[in-house]
Amino acid sequence: TGWTRRYRVRVHGAPDEGALARLAKGVTVDGLRYGPIRAALDKVQGSNAWLTMSLTEGKNREVRKVCAHLGLDVNRLIRVAFGPFQLGALERGAVEEVPRRALRDQLGHLLSGTAP
Repeated sequence: TGWTRRYRVRVHGAPDEGALARLAKGVTVDGLRYGPIRAALDKVQGSNAWLTMSLTEGKNREVRKVCAHLGLDVNRLIRVAFGPFQLGALERGAVEEVPRRALRDQLGHLLSGTAP
């Protein structure tokens, strides 16, 4: 879809602000190229840190692999948004119906075959 996926990520280790900034240009890990990732350090708690990471590709275990490449071990990973849809306080395993109007507003160009 090309929609941005946004995650809250708790990592064990000390994130390097410079390394996080370099993710914006993309990174190659084990021969696999990952596109641009926006990453920001939110808070440090003891030996852990919270990051917010935004990406558009969503390759298999991308967040975990990129963090490991930076020397960070992911110990909590929470998707907080998928494109225009914010997950907010949605409980684990719960579902919430997306109103038809929101789908039409967000996906109308796909249904009609025109660009947004």
